[in-house]
Amino acid sequence: MKDGDTQLIARAADRFHRQPASGSDLKVFFLESLRSLPVTASLCPSSRFLASALLRAIDFAATTVVVELGSGTGAVTSELLRRLSPHSKLYALDINPTFVSHLRRRIRDPRLIPIHGGAEHLSSILAQRGVHRADAIVSSLGLTSMAKALRLTIVGQAARYLSKGGVLTQFQYLHASAAPDWFSAIGLPRFSAEDFLREHFRHVSSETVLRNIPPAAVYTCRS
Repeated sequence: MKDGDTQLIARAADRFHRQPASGSDLKVFFLESLRSLPVTASLCPSSRFLASALLRAIDFAATTVVVELGSGTGAVTSELLRRLSPHSKLYALDINPTFVSHLRRRIRDPRLIPIHGGAEHLSSILAQRGVHRADAIVSSLGLTSMAKALRLTIVGQAARYLSKGGVLTQFQYLHASAAPDWFSAIGLPRFSAEDFLREHFRHVSSETVLRNIPPAAVYTCRS
């Protein structure tokens, strides 16, 4: 990439990121969430506080390839692009075609590659684009509402795709992990994202983000 191209990207990104999320973002997210609440698990996009917590562990100076799972209307995407270097790439996956189309219209940045596809096909989606490793994977997927086999497929692929020293961040809404122990005793599902992630990563730490609707826990995972 030439220096002139780099400067153009930087100026375009700066203009975009000075603008707050529009009412259009909120409207699109709300309407699509109503249609598929078990998948999105929320009626509001991630707050800037949640986005910051998801990205805090990423060393952007040493990061060139980032994968976002569940890009939605771009609340986390825009913050990623604000921090990424001009030579980096962001592959943003979402299973909802409306979200992907909205993201393409809203963010015009050559570093961003919006992709309509399920995270369970992560390996093939990225391999088709010549990507074989990711320095960071940021997931906003609702693991709690997924079938066990689907969770295993997605997180297993993500763990294998991370480069040495790479990091995966994932959040879970606090209410989703608040089911008491007796739920499982009577046959009701109970899911702990932290316990699940510890099955795939050696190091898992957590942070609570109360300034989000709903409040969430962010997990930082390293192999």
